[in-house]
Amino acid sequence: MESVSPMSPFRRAVSEGSTRHMHLCIVQSSSTEEQVAQWREQAVLELQKSRLGGGRSNRARGGSAVASYPLTGFQSMASQVAAATQVTRGPSLWPSMPTVEMHGEEISHQHQAVQSMSCVDRVWWHFQGWFLAIAVGICTSLSGASLDMGVQGLSSLRFGLCKSSFWVPFRHCPHESWVYWGEGVTGLFISVSYGTFLAFISGLLVFSFAPSAAGSGIPEVKTILNGFVMADVVSLRTLLIKIPGLMLSVAAGMSLGKEGPLVHVAVCWAQQLSRFFPQFANESKRRELFSAAAAAGVSTAFGAPLGGVLFSLEEVSTFFPSRTLVKSFTAAMAAAIVLSVINTTNTQGLTLFSVEYSTACHPVEYLVFAVLGVLGGLIGALFNAVNVQWSALRMLPSFRQRVHPVAEVTAIALVTTLTSFPLAMTRVLSSDAIHALFEACDAGSGRQLRGHLGLCTAEDLYAPCTWQLVSQLLLAALLRLLQTILTFGVPCPAGLFVPSLFTGAALGRLVGILVQAMNHEQQLFPRSVEPGVYAMVGAAAVLGGVCRVTISLVAIMLELTGGMTYIVPFMIAVLIAKLVGDTLNEGIYDLYIVLKGYPFLQEDLDVTFTERCCDIMETGLTKLDMGLQPTVADLTWLVQNFHFRGYPVVKGDSFVGYVKREHLRDLLGHLTTLGRGEAEVVQEEELLPVVDSAVMRMSPDAPLSQAHRVFKQLGCKFIFLVGSRRGTTQDVLQGILSKKNFLKFLKSGKVGHMLDYPNSEPYRAARFRHGGMAADVAVAAMERVRTHSFVASLFNNSRRRSDSMLEALRAPEASSSGGEEREEVWDPEASMTSSEFVMQDHSERPDEAAR
Repeated sequence: MESVSPMSPFRRAVSEGSTRHMHLCIVQSSSTEEQVAQWREQAVLELQKSRLGGGRSNRARGGSAVASYPLTGFQSMASQVAAATQVTRGPSLWPSMPTVEMHGEEISHQHQAVQSMSCVDRVWWHFQGWFLAIAVGICTSLSGASLDMGVQGLSSLRFGLCKSSFWVPFRHCPHESWVYWGEGVTGLFISVSYGTFLAFISGLLVFSFAPSAAGSGIPEVKTILNGFVMADVVSLRTLLIKIPGLMLSVAAGMSLGKEGPLVHVAVCWAQQLSRFFPQFANESKRRELFSAAAAAGVSTAFGAPLGGVLFSLEEVSTFFPSRTLVKSFTAAMAAAIVLSVINTTNTQGLTLFSVEYSTACHPVEYLVFAVLGVLGGLIGALFNAVNVQWSALRMLPSFRQRVHPVAEVTAIALVTTLTSFPLAMTRVLSSDAIHALFEACDAGSGRQLRGHLGLCTAEDLYAPCTWQLVSQLLLAALLRLLQTILTFGVPCPAGLFVPSLFTGAALGRLVGILVQAMNHEQQLFPRSVEPGVYAMVGAAAVLGGVCRVTISLVAIMLELTGGMTYIVPFMIAVLIAKLVGDTLNEGIYDLYIVLKGYPFLQEDLDVTFTERCCDIMETGLTKLDMGLQPTVADLTWLVQNFHFRGYPVVKGDSFVGYVKREHLRDLLGHLTTLGRGEAEVVQEEELLPVVDSAVMRMSPDAPLSQAHRVFKQLGCKFIFLVGSRRGTTQDVLQGILSKKNFLKFLKSGKVGHMLDYPNSEPYRAARFRHGGMAADVAVAAMERVRTHSFVASLFNNSRRRSDSMLEALRAPEASSSGGEEREEVWDPEASMTSSEFVMQDHSERPDEAAR
C-alpha cells in the first residue's frame, strides 16, 4: 500500500487544473479535419488566382448546411489537394515538426559556457564554431566539385565517347579521340534513352531511400531556420541520396539545376558535423551553423562567397545576429578557397559562368534594362502561378494512384530530352549554354560553343540579326520555361536557378541583338552594344522574378562578371522584376512552403490586431504547485501520467517559472540515489535549481502585435501570460500562448482584421459579387491605385499577399494540454539519460484523444 494517497492535494490540483479549465479561450477554434481542409482549400485558391468560375453549392458538414464558394475546375482540385496532403502526411504536419525555443536555448548555451572549465577546454569551446564553419565550407565545396566532375562525365556520354577513356568528358578529351554520336536518329536515340535512364535511377533512389531528398530543399531549409525541427530533411540518409541523385538528374539533361540543392546539401553537412560537438547539440547554435552552411552552398554553386552570405541573410535565415554573419562569411570563404584550388571548370573564375566585360553602358540603355526587369517579373510570376497549379495537381490522390513517382520522373525526362534535342541551344547542358550566352564574340569564339550555337561567326564577330537567330533564341527561352514548369517539384533532386538563368539569358541576348542591330543602323549610342551584357541582366531579372531575391542576386551577378561595371543595370533589372512580380504573387519558395503545409511565421504582417493575448491564451495548464508540498511520489506520478515536455511551476498564486520534464526526471533520479522515500516532501530549495525562471512573461492584456514581435525577434516558443486577478497579487499565471497556437489562430482568420483577408466574410462576399477571384483582384488593385500612389500600391499589395499566403498553412490539431508538449512515457526504473532539447508541440495524449 502506498504511503501517499492517490488523491493528495497536489494530485487533486493537477487533475482539476488540466481538465476543468481546458481551453477556456475567448476565441474558440475548431480543429476538425474538415475545418483544416477548408482552410487549406481557401489558401490554395488564393495562391492560384484562378479565373475559373462555377455555380455555388452547399455542403452538409456535421449535420448542418454550410455555404461554400464555387468549386469547379482547379477550385474543386484544391479540396482534393488538402485531402491528398492529409492522406500522405497525416492529419497535420505540425505535430511532427517541433518548435525550437531559441530564447531558452540561448540561455542554456550561456550557462554551459560559464561552467568551470580548464583553460584548454575554454579555448576549444569557443573555437568549435569557427572550426565547424570551415569544415562545412570544405565539405560543401568538395561535394560541389564531385557533382561537377560526375555531371561532366555522365552528360558527355549523351553526345559522344572519348576513345582514350570513356569517362573523360568532352572538354578534357583530345579532339581526335572524341567520337560524336551525330545529330541524326542514332544520336537522338542514344541521347534520349541514356538521359531517361539516368533520370529513372535518380527517381528510384529518392523514392526508395530518401523522399526528403526531392526538390531543391530551400523551402525546408527556410522552415528549419524559422524555428522548427525537420529531422529527416537534414539526415545522413538524405545527404547520401541527394548528391548522387542530383548528379544523375542534372546529367540526364532535365530542365533543372544543382545550385539550389547545394544549399540543402550544405545544411545536411552542418547537421552531421555538429553531432561531434556537444556545444552544437543546442538548437540555437545549430541554426547559426545552418545559416553559415546556406552561405557556403551558394558560394560553392556560383563561386560567389559574398553573394552566398547575402543570400543566407536575405532569403533563408530568420535569426541572423552579427556572430552568424561572421561565421557565414568564414564558411563561404572556405568553400571558395577549396573551389578555386580544385578548379573543376578550368576557367580563371570559380565557376563556369565567369566572364569579363569592360565596356560601360550608355545611360539610355538603362531604359532597356528596365524593360528586361519588367519582362523578368512577368515571366517569374507566370512561372510561379502555373508551376504551383501543376504541383497541386500532382498532389491529387487520383494522380498519385495512377502515376508512380518514379514513372513521373522518367516521363518528364523523356519529354524533356525529346523536345530539347532539335535545338542546339537546348541540347547541350544549360550551364554551358548560359556561359555561351553571357560571353562576347572575341578571338577564337567562332570555333567554340558560341560559334556552334550561331551567336558568333567564323570570323569571331557577332552574328547578324537574322530571323533565324531571333526565332532560335525566342524558342529556346520559351521551351526551357515550359520544361522548367513541368519539372520543378518533381520527386527527384531539382533546383531552378540554372533554368531561370537560361530563360533570362536567352531573352536578354535576344534583346541585346535587337538593340545592337538598331544601334548599327541608327547610331543610338556612341559606344558599341554588348549582347552578352543584356543576357546577364536578363538572367538576373528572370531569376529575381521567380525567387524575389534582390541584394544577394546583384552580388552574385557582380561576382560572376568579375567587376563593378554593371552594378547599376543589375540593380535596376532585379528591383523592377521584384516589384512587378510582387504585384501578382509571392516568390516560388514561399509558395511551396504554403503548398507543402509547413509552419512559417512571416516577419511582416499587415494585419490590424484588435485582440489581446488573453483572447487566445490557453488556460488548461498542468501546473506544478510548490505550495502544496509535493512528495517524490507526487512528482513521479506527474511525470508518468502527464507526458509533456515541461510544466509551469507556481507557488500558490505566484508564478515561479518553467521546468523541463527531463530536468524533473533527473532530479527524481538524483533523489532516489540519495535514498529519499516516496513519502518525503521535495523541498523548494531542491526544486528551484532545475526551474527556469527567466521565461518570457507578458501581461494578458498585451496586444497580439506585441506577441508577434516577441515570437519573431526573440524566437520564443511560449509566452507565459502573468498578471493580477481581483484580490490577488500581480504575478498570477493566467494562461499560456504558444507560437504554433498563435499561427493557428492567425491562419484561421479568427484574429486580426483585414478587409481583403481571404478567410474574412467581407472578402468572400466581394469575391462572389465580382464574379470570381480574378475579378476581385482586379477591382482591389484598381481601388489601391486610386487611393494610393503607384509605388505605395506595389509595396502594399506585396505585403497583403504575404499575409494572405500565411493563412494557407494548415492549422495544427488543437491540443487539450494548454499548449504544452508531450513526451514518451517514463519508466522510473530505467536508466537516466540526457535527451536532446527537441520540444514536440500539440501531440494528442491517447486518453484525451479517445475522449
